[in-house]
Amino acid sequence: MADSFMDKLKNAAGKVADGAKDLAASTKLKMDISSLQTKIKEAKEEFGVNVYAMLEQGKTMDDITAAFTAAQTAVKGLEEQLAAKQEELKKVAED
Repeated sequence: MADSFMDKLKNAAGKVADGAKDLAASTKLKMDISSLQTKIKEAKEEFGVNVYAMLEQGKTMDDITAAFTAAQTAVKGLEEQLAAKQEELKKVAED
């Protein structure tokens, strides 16, 4: 009877440890996701500020288009990272 109780206790302790690891992993992923969302927003805002300044300076549409292409490339890279983190979070939640 004592072995059965000890086995149950060890099993329960293992489940608690696994749950704590999953919680830590999901918390870190959620923080990473939030950070990436902030970076995406900041990149878009920075683009707007830059375009405003470019228009004030009389820059051409080619200059503005080049700035957009650079900002778009950066945002797409961040969005890819965001999608990967969201997928990781789904996997942790499923476990």
